[in-house]
Amino acid sequence: MDACEGACCGNKPRRTVSDLFDRGYKRNRLPPFAIEGAALHGENDLSARFSLGLKNGMIESVRFHASTCITLIAYCELLTELAAGKYLRDAVRISEEELAAVLSDVPAMKRDRAPLALNAFRAALAAASRFETGEAA
Repeated sequence: MDACEGACCGNKPRRTVSDLFDRGYKRNRLPPFAIEGAALHGENDLSARFSLGLKNGMIESVRFHASTCITLIAYCELLTELAAGKYLRDAVRISEEELAAVLSDVPAMKRDRAPLALNAFRAALAAASRFETGEAA
């Protein structure tokens, strides 16, 4: 009998478009955290917006609302997983190349979703940075 490969047994969650979409579709429906970035819009009526839960400058959790596009939701979910547990100054270093490396199975015509997701995530990081420094209105 093969050993379980699921996250329930201590394994890292799989990072394919399909698996990330499955997890992200559920997260996409959750209410946002108090620190929320601007909603950004891309081509084909796509949009993404992130919100952050912080504790002492560290990202405890990330949520997002994105258009119902499998690839966009997968990129957004990947960002939530990469950012959780990082300080704001470290999360801003997540790059488009890193997203592309993890999700190498994304077809070329859908790779434009990565910059949309990343820029929306960075908008939330900027809002969090303003919040942390007391600049938030």
